[in-house]
Amino acid sequence: MAPNAPGDPVLVKICGLTAVGEALACARAGADRIGLNFHPASPRHVAPDVAAEIVAALPPSCTAVGLFVDRLPAEVAEIARRAGLHTVQLHGNEPPEDLLALRHLTIIRAFRLADPAAVARMQAYLQRTADLGRAPDAVLVDGYVAGQQGGTGQTIDLGVLDHLPQLPNLILAGGLTPENVAARIARVHPWMVDVASGVESSPGRKDPALVAAFIRAARGKIADPTPSR
Repeated sequence: MAPNAPGDPVLVKICGLTAVGEALACARAGADRIGLNFHPASPRHVAPDVAAEIVAALPPSCTAVGLFVDRLPAEVAEIARRAGLHTVQLHGNEPPEDLLALRHLTIIRAFRLADPAAVARMQAYLQRTADLGRAPDAVLVDGYVAGQQGGTGQTIDLGVLDHLPQLPNLILAGGLTPENVAARIARVHPWMVDVASGVESSPGRKDPALVAAFIRAARGKIADPTPSR
């Protein structure tokens, strides 16, 4: 995963896809990535065989990411193999050593940020992975809800965002919607934005109009709300 060149548009990841047709619709709308959630407790959980069908159907312009929460590295690797995935997102409390075990895959490491202290813990974790010789290929920051793992749909406090260090391949998540994504991009300047519930009609079911509006807003193509005369 290489960082964007100056002036490149922000990439968009639509997470929590559960059906081939909806994944293809997201790709046609301009999504660069789609996310497949393998966390059993999630309402967006997808079985590996369904995930494999989705991955096989995607056009080259859109690739899939598998989301895992506190699974053993061997389980992550096996599910990724069965589904045909090359990129995984670790969204729980996985230790830095897990990245070593999954070194053959592209790894996104997610962090749920409740306060500036969580940002400091994230930096310490990333330093540890660097010391081990296997830093993540991208870092995703998400909102925090006590007792809730995986994506939370909760926005990150703006004061916390202001404490973020400069990171290559930073992915901004956490309660993003077509209405707020442009302002948060302007504040954080991420490499990619990630959305799930903000473009849904119900958990796991993506609303095509919301997906299209989100992608337009993320790329700076926001319609003028004033009617033309």
